[in-house]
Amino acid sequence: MKRLILFSGIVALFTLSSCTTQMYVSNAVNAPLLKEKGEVHVNITQNDLQAAVALGKNFGIIANGFYMNYRTGETYRHSGYLGEAGIGYFRPFENNFVFEGFVGGGVGRVSKQQTFTDNNDNSYRAYFDADATKMFIQPDFGYKTKYFDAIISSRISTVKYTSFSQQNYPENELKNDYLDNNSLTGPMFMFVEPALTIRGGYKFVKLQVQVGRTINVTPNDIKYANNFSSLGLVINIAKWYKADDDKKLQEMKRVD
Repeated sequence: MKRLILFSGIVALFTLSSCTTQMYVSNAVNAPLLKEKGEVHVNITQNDLQAAVALGKNFGIIANGFYMNYRTGETYRHSGYLGEAGIGYFRPFENNFVFEGFVGGGVGRVSKQQTFTDNNDNSYRAYFDADATKMFIQPDFGYKTKYFDAIISSRISTVKYTSFSQQNYPENELKNDYLDNNSLTGPMFMFVEPALTIRGGYKFVKLQVQVGRTINVTPNDIKYANNFSSLGLVINIAKWYKADDDKKLQEMKRVD
């Protein structure tokens, strides 16, 4: 558990360190690979709390919460949160392969507070807040057993910043961060977010590692983190684990 916390902390530090403004940071891709009605999937990382439930034979819902906060003493703080939900279709195939696709949306906010010094060496506080809405489509294809999962995802997200407010921020800082002259709230941004997810463990509990890229496919300039990664703990409650065990037991009895 200590290694999990350390790795997640390094990810957050790498993403928001060096006092660099990041207006968009990809949250973890919620790729449960649901296989049957009633299955419940929960993923917990340092920055994410995600859940998925199969409400029907081929129908499921997902919900994602994301929060990131980077602070340097009392002089710098950069934070953001996102809440989203989606609905989707899943279909298991033979040999433990599963396809699923989700569509959804959510809302989020990015905030930054920073202390600057003017020409007279006087310190002053500046801040900004930006609100956004997000829509996404997410196809996943993977391999899922009671010991090991491997998933390839290709999420496409569109982000529209609906408001931006600031106080005391220097004009050159706003210009360098593409926050001046409605550069943020004017356009629509689209990101392609391919990801690879690996899970290992036994039945209901697995350790998950995920790595991915964030690619801005629009001509609009925005400061964003161009990669994302996470390490988390997955809890998956399903009946198919027992069904697989019963099937193997019957096969063993036939051999005997």
